[in-house]
Amino acid sequence: MASADLREELKCPICLEIYRDPVNLTCGHNYCRACIDRMLDTQVGSGAYNCPECRTVFPARPVLQRNIALCNIVTIFSSSNPEQSGSHVHCSYCLYSAVPAVQSCLHCEASLCSNHLRVHRRSAEHVLTEATQTPEKKKCPVHKELLKYHCMVDDSCICVTCCLAGEHHGHQVQLLDEASEKKKETFRTFLRKLSSKRDEIEKKIQDLENRRPRKPGNDEDTILFPDLRGEEVLYTISSLIQLFQIKKEKVSKKIRHLEELCNSPDLVSILREKDVDLNGFLDGEGRERQECGQKLHGDQISRSQDLQELVLDLSTAANNILVSDDLRTMYWSAVYQNRPETPKRFQYNQIISSQVFSSGQQYWEVETSETGDWRLGVAYVRMERTGDQSYFGDNNKSWCLRRLYKNQYSIMHDNMVTTCPHTFSCNRFRIFLDFDAGQLSFFELSNPIRHLHTVTATFTEPLHAAFGIGYWLCEEHCCLKILHQDSPL
Repeated sequence: MASADLREELKCPICLEIYRDPVNLTCGHNYCRACIDRMLDTQVGSGAYNCPECRTVFPARPVLQRNIALCNIVTIFSSSNPEQSGSHVHCSYCLYSAVPAVQSCLHCEASLCSNHLRVHRRSAEHVLTEATQTPEKKKCPVHKELLKYHCMVDDSCICVTCCLAGEHHGHQVQLLDEASEKKKETFRTFLRKLSSKRDEIEKKIQDLENRRPRKPGNDEDTILFPDLRGEEVLYTISSLIQLFQIKKEKVSKKIRHLEELCNSPDLVSILREKDVDLNGFLDGEGRERQECGQKLHGDQISRSQDLQELVLDLSTAANNILVSDDLRTMYWSAVYQNRPETPKRFQYNQIISSQVFSSGQQYWEVETSETGDWRLGVAYVRMERTGDQSYFGDNNKSWCLRRLYKNQYSIMHDNMVTTCPHTFSCNRFRIFLDFDAGQLSFFELSNPIRHLHTVTATFTEPLHAAFGIGYWLCEEHCCLKILHQDSPL
């Protein structure tokens, strides 16, 4: 009972999982570093930042301080409660159960739980570091010695033997901590530039929001956008906002990655990180306009050709799902439909589209009921239709946005969950698929439209649009509706 109570105290308020790299704000509240970073990203451009718990306002983005005491408590708890731990690094010596590792030994190339760690600490030859799945990467592959230096000539991490008698003999070298600190300075410079770029994108989004007409469908909800062929094409403001939201997420993801490197104690990983190529992020206005023209042109084609025709495939509907005559709305039903069992039919609560996407760009829009839980996304044609692996997001053949009980939202793929920090304000959503680029984006059709998350993947098979409802909260009025092309945003 005490363990269960402690577990509740060690849950991040955002993702509701055991803390990972816990940090705190000056108001005293703790969060996973990645969770609070994503939350703060959503507040950029709002003029202030606030704590999700107590709503304390910070005039500038708060500096995240690592909570060392809480880190130690999480480590001890994870070691003594392996079945409740989210650690993916397990002790190499606990053969009969997956016990989380608290540190790794570079000498033995093994990871250790707290019990086996006590033995290792008695010998000086054992070099301990944070728990890692690949301790061997911190050793020289040639001499099997600990990496201690960075060769400035070859830009590589080397051991003492490499330095004194190996192929790096006579080269200018630095200690790993000195070299990594210089690399971090480079990353910090890039961070400042990327932050400035993100601010510019935020300003563009806000400018477009200010130009958006109050009535959807108004002729003013378009702007001239010339492509490189000299043609002038009218694009909707909503489409431009959507594109810039995707660009913002791309920049924010790189910022989070660089911030993690700057805070990482893993010197070898820092030095092995390739120099950041900012050309893709800090490109000129001409290149940006070209990208807008190409993507939005495809977006418009998809709107006219695909959105209007997207319908549900009744032959795949589970027997607790009702489908409207126009094949655009699905309802959860307590009455078993007793349809014939076929290999195409889902066993539980789900249905897919008749259309299959194998190239290009498409998007569709869905309206959900006010209550109930649901999943929206895409699934491979060959996805399982029965068993525990047949739920959208619970396997490696599907991706989805999920609403669970208590209005919790998350992205799911291969049973991995990414929690959305947003509080949603409407029940209409857009799913945007760029098959060739390997991107699946989710948007809330609020006013203004808000980008929720973009999944990056390599799609290897054709995809269906995927819809599921009533996994946990089963009510007769739970439904999902595919919106017509002329439906207002």
